[in-house]
Amino acid sequence: MSLIDKANELLSRWEKEVCTLPVPEDFPNNVLMCIADVIDEAKDEVQKLGLDPYDDFKDIAGNVESDLIKCILDHDEFLETLTSTYLTGSRYANDTKVKILAARIMSSAMNGINANAYFKEVEEDMIDLLYRWALADQEPLTSYAVEMLSYGETLCSRYHQNNMEVVSLLLQKLKGMYASAKSEYIAAHPTTTTIGSAPWSEDTQDGTETITSSPDIADNPLLDPTLVGRRNFEEFQCQAVLHFLLSLGEYQEFLGLIMKNSILKLLLNYISITDINSPIIFDIIRYLSALLCHKKFASDFMNYEGLQLLMDLPFNQRASTGISTCFYALVFHSTVMERLCSYTRHLIAPMMTTCLRLLKGKHESGRSHVTLFLTFGFHYQAIIEEFDKQCGLPIFFKVLRRAVDALKTPPENEVEVFLLRQKMKHTCNAVRQYLAGHTVLYAEHLRRVKDHQGVGMSPQIYTNHKALEIEDNIKTAYEYIQANAEFDTLWKPIDDVHSLGGFETFIQAFFLSETFRSTRYDASPCIITALTFLTILPRYQLKLTEQYQAPNGDSHTGIKMILQAAESFGNIDMQRAALSLIVVVVCGPYRASNMNLSMTPSQYSRKNSADDVMHKMWSAIRTNNGIKVLMSLLLTKTPINHADELRMAACKALNGLCRSRGVRQIASKLHLMSSGQLLALMREPILPENVETHSKFCTYTRSLLEVLFGVSTDKAANEPSLMNKMTKVDIVSKTPITFNKDEIYHLLHSSLLECGLKSTANALVDEVKQKLGKDLAVYPVKSEPQLPSTTHLMSPITPCKKLVIRNARSRVSSGCDPDVSSANLLSPSSIRPTTSKVPQKSFGVKDHMEALEAKTSQMYHPPSLNDLVYNFMRDQHMMCEHPMSIVPKFSLFREHKCPDPQPQLYEAPVNVVVRHQQRLYGVPYGGRNGRYRDYKYIFSKFKPYYTLRMDNRNAEDWENVNYTSCLTFSDYIVAGCNNGHIKVYKMTEHPPYFCVQTTESVECEPITSLVLSQSSKMMVSNSTGEGDVDRPNNSCTIWGVRDPGSSTEAGNSKDLLEQRHNIQGVDHAVFSYLSDDKLLCTMPEHKSSIVDCYTGRTVTVLANPPGSNGYYKNHAVFNFTDDLVLNDGVLWDYRTPTAIHKFDKFNNFVSGVFAPSGIDIIINTEVWDMRTFKLLNTINSLDNCLLKYNHSKDVMYGLSHVKQEILDHEISPSYKHVMGPFESTFKTFAANSGYPSLGTYDVGKQIVDLNFCRRDRLLVTVESTNEEFTQLWSGGSVVKLYLVGRSKASRDDDEEEEDEEEDDDDEDDDEDDSVDNSEFDDDEEVVSLISEEMNDRSSNSSMSNDDEDEDEDNDSSGNPRTSLNFSVMSDSDDDHTQGRIV
Repeated sequence: MSLIDKANELLSRWEKEVCTLPVPEDFPNNVLMCIADVIDEAKDEVQKLGLDPYDDFKDIAGNVESDLIKCILDHDEFLETLTSTYLTGSRYANDTKVKILAARIMSSAMNGINANAYFKEVEEDMIDLLYRWALADQEPLTSYAVEMLSYGETLCSRYHQNNMEVVSLLLQKLKGMYASAKSEYIAAHPTTTTIGSAPWSEDTQDGTETITSSPDIADNPLLDPTLVGRRNFEEFQCQAVLHFLLSLGEYQEFLGLIMKNSILKLLLNYISITDINSPIIFDIIRYLSALLCHKKFASDFMNYEGLQLLMDLPFNQRASTGISTCFYALVFHSTVMERLCSYTRHLIAPMMTTCLRLLKGKHESGRSHVTLFLTFGFHYQAIIEEFDKQCGLPIFFKVLRRAVDALKTPPENEVEVFLLRQKMKHTCNAVRQYLAGHTVLYAEHLRRVKDHQGVGMSPQIYTNHKALEIEDNIKTAYEYIQANAEFDTLWKPIDDVHSLGGFETFIQAFFLSETFRSTRYDASPCIITALTFLTILPRYQLKLTEQYQAPNGDSHTGIKMILQAAESFGNIDMQRAALSLIVVVVCGPYRASNMNLSMTPSQYSRKNSADDVMHKMWSAIRTNNGIKVLMSLLLTKTPINHADELRMAACKALNGLCRSRGVRQIASKLHLMSSGQLLALMREPILPENVETHSKFCTYTRSLLEVLFGVSTDKAANEPSLMNKMTKVDIVSKTPITFNKDEIYHLLHSSLLECGLKSTANALVDEVKQKLGKDLAVYPVKSEPQLPSTTHLMSPITPCKKLVIRNARSRVSSGCDPDVSSANLLSPSSIRPTTSKVPQKSFGVKDHMEALEAKTSQMYHPPSLNDLVYNFMRDQHMMCEHPMSIVPKFSLFREHKCPDPQPQLYEAPVNVVVRHQQRLYGVPYGGRNGRYRDYKYIFSKFKPYYTLRMDNRNAEDWENVNYTSCLTFSDYIVAGCNNGHIKVYKMTEHPPYFCVQTTESVECEPITSLVLSQSSKMMVSNSTGEGDVDRPNNSCTIWGVRDPGSSTEAGNSKDLLEQRHNIQGVDHAVFSYLSDDKLLCTMPEHKSSIVDCYTGRTVTVLANPPGSNGYYKNHAVFNFTDDLVLNDGVLWDYRTPTAIHKFDKFNNFVSGVFAPSGIDIIINTEVWDMRTFKLLNTINSLDNCLLKYNHSKDVMYGLSHVKQEILDHEISPSYKHVMGPFESTFKTFAANSGYPSLGTYDVGKQIVDLNFCRRDRLLVTVESTNEEFTQLWSGGSVVKLYLVGRSKASRDDDEEEEDEEEDDDDEDDDEDDSVDNSEFDDDEEVVSLISEEMNDRSSNSSMSNDDEDEDEDNDSSGNPRTSLNFSVMSDSDDDHTQGRIV
């Protein structure tokens, strides 16, 4: 029978006997004695297991003692009777045996209950009774009471005076116990000489007191084994005293009594005579560790050679676990640690041996205490050296791997998960501190080497026993290492970590820490900081670009995880650590700018390797959208206490990243940089207390602007002047510098003649004639001052500073390195000092300056002749007041000056009538910008014309059906519904419009969009349903569109749409432009596929490479020649299929479209050049807009997506990829160069979908009548038609229209659909407009992008050809002018 079964049987017996009348004679003694004996048996079994003594065994599964006590405590009646009747009740007030047995059971059960809650609920009589027993000499009740009170941490303040008395009494009792133990020890070891010879072995007795030994158990009849059990009561008595003193050991109030009684010496003496396997040895050491938290006791402990005593003890797992607590207490006292690392350094080796054995042991608490001790101990060089000497690093990583492997399949027990998380964090933190200490020491080593070579400043000398100032020096340390360490430098600690697979282990730990980032045991900051130290050397940085598999099966690069951590708002420690790592990998010294002609091939190859790594890291950061992350951090304002710090770190990282030519070109075009928004951030800090951090941010910002635009941003310069400079420099940087090289030959010839080198000059003339086939040109010289000085052009002492300040982009054409700015961006430490030795006799100020001059002369790389000429001409161009980007050839013999701007002649009039009258006189488009003003006049006006509503009152199946998408072609309106049906309406000459066809539902899911092919012979409907995360309910259906004329003749007008194919797993689908044979489908996981429209089979699948942009509203599109595909920001040649280029990501929504010009791609606000993949411009008005082209491809409609907060909280995850819903306004843009805005129109309701007719005269929208996005597919919606180019007649018409809309809701109509029969001022014009639309189905040519192609746009008579045929209306309906608008 198990012990739990015995306990249940005894409790059942107690229940039966307590209700029995008369009560048995031996009740309740016999039952209580049996229960107490069962508990003692459980304790013996648990003790044999050797469990961790610090574990809270209440939560350990499978613990016999824990399960037994829980079984007893679950019996509420027994526990209540035990407290209120047997201990404090009057019925057994004189029955001492019952009280002893009850107290024995309660003292054993206290560690199984919440003692603090118990003492709060228990009556005051119970607590008073326990204190009376503790102060009375009434064993065993005294020991039981002391044991029970040791669990009452909340009693310290409530019973302060009682505790003082109990402590005083227990200290004397502890002395008596020691005296008895000492007598027994001397009797057992008569020849020992250790007692009295140690420093702690002084007389522990007070001068006025006489300590006697504890009374013998045989003298007390109440200590009968039948009452107190068969266990050693003396050990229990000592443990109870130590437990009570331990509970009060950290309180200052009781230290006076403890010091007065010399308890520290007493404990050391007790340890010296106690067997290492004794149960009380752990309790003595544990109480000792509580005293060592106080500085005085820690200092006395070292004076008494207490640490030596602990190190001389044989290793015992339980006792050594207690010793680890002493180590942890000592490490917080700097004076003690300095003394340990100096005078008693011989103790560090046995301490480290004990620590490493505990790391290998099975007690988690000992491993945790040792890990924490080493974490803080790594501030001392002696600890680091001894740790390396005993090879402790492999043990650490073995512990870490076990924790990581266990967390990959976490156990069900929450306590075990908690311990694993704690172990992983503590171990990662210890390794991080170990690497930080080595980083500071290695930087100090390099400084000493440089100082010994006579280069650099005098280093700060660290002594072995002093603590390393890691927090203050760590940043300067790794910057110095980066600047001075060679590519193949051997750095043993870092090399050892990589050889042990530490980098990969940290990555796996980082994956697992994502689950716990909201808790205090988030190990992410420690892991990222450790990775920072591991990537200081360039040869290890490429590990961040490798793919690592997460426990869920996904693969990510290391740099992608770091960038995600940098933008994960809410965890400031992780963001700070991630930004530090990014700074390390992108802001390292770029050694190409420090090339020396005297370098050996091996030195050149090492430097070249480091530069290759830097280029790859820049590319990796850009590929994983690092520019977007850093730009967003520049604008962060939360958390307010750390926002300035995040801005400063992000700006510093951008300084390093913009040394790349590609990044520099993109950053200079972004709105944040070019609009002056970054300058506005320099005005004041977010928090006034962060002035110093903001000052650093301003410094990095000025450096960044100088790198991007070549503008020296002085502190006194105002924002308008800086913006003018930036604009001017941007124009100059785009200007191609061309000149006649004969001028250089002429200058060389003249210079040679002036120097008297006639033969060389003649040889130059002959060679030029031989190579070019012509004589050397002679340029007339008017006067000496007008000629450019030959000395100025050819002087070898042209200051290098002039080249440094110049815009880095100008170096591309001059033959300099294109991927680095001339200025070094990190700090002065990023300039690599030379390794040449200088004799060091007496290194004074003069010698120091000579050494620096020698260093500078060796590092100086003289500019080439091309550099001088290009920069001379660019300087001249920069001096122009109004520089132009397209200029004629420059000349060395003529002063360059751009012409002043001419007045704007032939500007088109603003008035539309006057502008079109001028066209009659042959002025193209009525003057300059006439075409744009015509389009602005037309596409900024929209007049509501007709409204379709769903009539769902006569059919139960259509009760909650609403419109979700729309399309118009020929004389039909097609509307998709949220039940999967499609309705087709016939547009007649006079309203109302009637439904002529309702298709059957394919998937019973909302039709989110309808797309018509170019030939109007096919249509595709996209539907999305409420599925799981993988979105299995998404699909598209291909429909055949019959010729309306043939359908009418056949008398079958209701069969306009015919279903052909249904394709599952498709989010969005569009047709190709040149033919109807291809359908481009956007699929989940940012994939796309091309489907044959006639067979429905997939032809090609385009799977984005790892690290795709992941736009929320991604939809793949063809270009207008159907040979390229843009999907999720990646440009594809689907014929291969090959991913051509991945564009940088700067938003989360818009995936981009092709521009009608065929050479531009528009992704949100960014306009990219398809030929060079450079960022051409940013248009802020396009922000967060879905762009749709009209059928003539000369106007863009922009629908603004809802904000991300609404998308995340108010819209179901199944619908997040759907294009809609949109805000209540849409914008129009001209689809030519610059994409200027034409107008903005507010419909007053949420827009669900938008489309237009073939002739671009009608605009049709689906508008939601619900204000909440959560009811997007269940609320009401209408299909509304607008006339393009027409204004609303008057406010009264709008009010009348709204009234009629409300009236329509209350009408009982038998028709399928109700309409809004609004009256218009000019019905004849509307009828003629619709009739012309029905008869003319051809689309017009696109608007030209370049005004220089006017000849092609003219017909044979010389008049401008039209691309749109509009009835241009004036503000009055009665007075209008007919015009043909281009």
